[in-house]
Amino acid sequence: TLAEQGVIEVTLLGQTVNHYRYVHGTAVDGQGRELPQIGPGAAAFRNGGARASGERVTSFADLLQRIHDEVPGIRRLRFVTSYPRDFGDDILEVMAASSRICPYLHVPLQSGSDRILKLMNRGYDVATYLDFIERVFEHLPHAAVAGDLIVGFPTETEEDFQATCDMVRRIPFKNNFVFKYSPRPGTTAIKRLPDDVPEAVKKERCNALLAVQAEVSQAVHAAQVGQVHEVFVEKLGTGGGTSGPGRVELGWAKPPVQLSGRTQGDLITVFDRPAGPAAEALIGEIIPVFVESAAPRLLRGRMV
Repeated sequence: TLAEQGVIEVTLLGQTVNHYRYVHGTAVDGQGRELPQIGPGAAAFRNGGARASGERVTSFADLLQRIHDEVPGIRRLRFVTSYPRDFGDDILEVMAASSRICPYLHVPLQSGSDRILKLMNRGYDVATYLDFIERVFEHLPHAAVAGDLIVGFPTETEEDFQATCDMVRRIPFKNNFVFKYSPRPGTTAIKRLPDDVPEAVKKERCNALLAVQAEVSQAVHAAQVGQVHEVFVEKLGTGGGTSGPGRVELGWAKPPVQLSGRTQGDLITVFDRPAGPAAEALIGEIIPVFVESAAPRLLRGRMV
């Protein structure tokens, strides 16, 4: 339905989206039509994710394959957020063989300390996460990865924090969303773990980790300079263009406007275009852009 309405990019959204598992025949209406169902989540992946005898199941890899093959009008297919455990090679194989599935993975790490990960009840350790990242790049050499991190989790020591910094330096994250821990009512942590990391320390660690990530992001973006990327144009920039914000042009030519979009790897890309209808007409289109320079959070280029 979305493709018929002209939508060309779709994102499949789930808390741990790779745990998608649809068992056919368990939810049908009076006419025998399949209905939505709430999946079992991670529980279905225990003991190797064995299927019951005769059970017909659509896995997440199956779902990606079907959308890619059966709805060619969707030119870009994304998904978030993934869980590093239970992420099978079958998903990576489908991604590698399917040109319209974006090679972008958002997979929260949260901490580089096994001790903290265990306290968080994350269900994986550093070795599991690193194995996942290794498998990603074996199947998708040009993949882009991003994640989430928490600093100041109860009992976090300086050693724990430095382990997180080391992990960020070790993995080519295009970006990480970094948060300071804060108690949340209704969670197990608020009952059994005192919020014992001072606010000043949380702030200091947050800023330090952001600085480490900025260095990593700069290297990831700089590696794209000189390449041509297909950019899905999303919007006109404000105060963009080579004329610069607040500058008065004395000539008669209109200054260019800046367009902004994203590559398949979710890298924000900006480029100039002459002002007017021609620029606005590019919004919603996928166009080739030659990358001329890079910053920690974006690429700058020109239309090919």
